[in-house]
Amino acid sequence: MTPADGIPDELSTVDTATLAGALLANSYKSADPWVNSTGLRTHSLRHRTLSHSNDSRIAEEFLVNTRLRPHDRETDASIQSYFLDSGLAMVGRIGESEDLEASIVALPPSIRLRRNVDEVLFGRRSRRQYTGDPIGADFVATIVRSAAGVTAEATLDLYGGGNATVRFRVAPSGGGLYPVHLYVAAVSVTDLDRRLYRYDPLRDALIGCAGIDALLDACAVSDDLISLGRAAVVFLLVGQPWRSMRKYGPRGLRFLFLEAGAMAQNIHIATEALGLGSVDCASFFDDQVHALIRADGVHEALVHAIVVGDPAE
Repeated sequence: MTPADGIPDELSTVDTATLAGALLANSYKSADPWVNSTGLRTHSLRHRTLSHSNDSRIAEEFLVNTRLRPHDRETDASIQSYFLDSGLAMVGRIGESEDLEASIVALPPSIRLRRNVDEVLFGRRSRRQYTGDPIGADFVATIVRSAAGVTAEATLDLYGGGNATVRFRVAPSGGGLYPVHLYVAAVSVTDLDRRLYRYDPLRDALIGCAGIDALLDACAVSDDLISLGRAAVVFLLVGQPWRSMRKYGPRGLRFLFLEAGAMAQNIHIATEALGLGSVDCASFFDDQVHALIRADGVHEALVHAIVVGDPAE
């Protein structure tokens, strides 16, 4: 078959038998009545037996249960409460913590990102192999500020007197609630101990919280796919769903995922602009990471991870 036969150029080198097999595999769904009596079900099997299996459909139920519907008085009242003095004061204190001063690590000034936006966007690729060379703490500072740094403040007058200060960050957040925390695992960073930190946007500093060996052991990807041991840093996005759900109900979880995506994209853009490599990695065993950061996996849970290093290619 050739492009003249209606096959795109990039597929024209695939042999006819392979294309026919792919077409056949995606053109029908088989009836597998035995599906409910087997213990090992691949995701492909689950998909093609949706109409007659007894499997739970949790992901689809999430989409159904987070729909926005008209005349939802409960959600309207929940949102309105955030515009009262108590709600504004609460939002104004988001991000404050009581960590011991001894655990705080100050960050150096950022590096100016001077590359053109179009060059960075269209040149970005997932880089999975790294040299093992360390990167500077100023590179890490630039990336964390690009993902979660505070960029402005505003003072709001309260109806009952006084005021509240709200802070705006680089990545957008539903209702300005910022339920996603950024953790930094310094694998090979000059002037930073090899450990796990949490970024504190209000103090623009890192808070030391744990070692990183358990984190590296929690990765399910082999080193030939992502050379995690030769990376410089791993960024963890950890969400607190109820911070959004208190205001928006189940739909707030969608907003949390959107925020995590915006933060991840900013990490990739800053990384590319700095001449480093990065790759998304969803292959960390959640329970092991939760034990490391002392999260229960429900009220606070790992959402995503990004690996960064000096690219080998």
